[in-house]
Amino acid sequence: MYYYIMEPATGKASWQEKVKDMLGDLGIAGETVMPSAARTIEELASLGVIKGYTTIVAVGSEKIANKVATALINQKNTKDTVLGIIPDDYTSKLAKRIGVSDFKEACQALKFRKLEMVDACFVEPNKYFILEATIDNNHNGEAYLSLDSIQAGMPFDRIVIKPGLKIEIQDSKGSGGQAIKSFFGRLFGKKEEGPDIFTSFFHTNELKIEIPGNSLGLKVDDEIIAKTPIYCSHVPHALKIIIKRDTIDQKES
Repeated sequence: MYYYIMEPATGKASWQEKVKDMLGDLGIAGETVMPSAARTIEELASLGVIKGYTTIVAVGSEKIANKVATALINQKNTKDTVLGIIPDDYTSKLAKRIGVSDFKEACQALKFRKLEMVDACFVEPNKYFILEATIDNNHNGEAYLSLDSIQAGMPFDRIVIKPGLKIEIQDSKGSGGQAIKSFFGRLFGKKEEGPDIFTSFFHTNELKIEIPGNSLGLKVDDEIIAKTPIYCSHVPHALKIIIKRDTIDQKES
């Protein structure tokens, strides 16, 4: 039983019609709803669960997918409910995460229903994300990271948070290197290597981030879901999602 939540059709009407036609051709058409002033995306997702749908599908951007995911994780009775996704951008991290390169593959993935359990990050009081969230700093200032009894302040341009609570701290000037090195030294006994000299990386199960004298947005796909100070924690096996079924390598066939 499929329940499709589509983003408002501004500039997407023809694409959405193609998606609906494809779903019909595949025999997996279902109830289709769209958010409005009366019903938010989260409310529609919760309503789908109440109605007994076992597959809730987010059709559109990472924003809608994350809002549907948040609603499903927050529900207490979604053990058998899975999240399907039909992205509107096939170069996005969202499309790459489920392994599809066009809307036809995304629709076919729904039909074949290969499931994967994914982790999420929880942000107090009630937000989740399943890909990544960022904090951008366009002004002078430091981020204070608190983990267990350890706290350190460091300059940054961007903080990237990914499921598994994998943290990347980017500082293009490299001016926070000593503070980061000290933080990692006290935490792990050494500094974990990032992809370049301006990026530091670590992972943990929980973390508090504060920006003294400022409140910066934590963004998912350019939408603010929380503002600092924020408290994040790792949520393993938070949700089942549908991904593209593996194809058989011709060399193995």
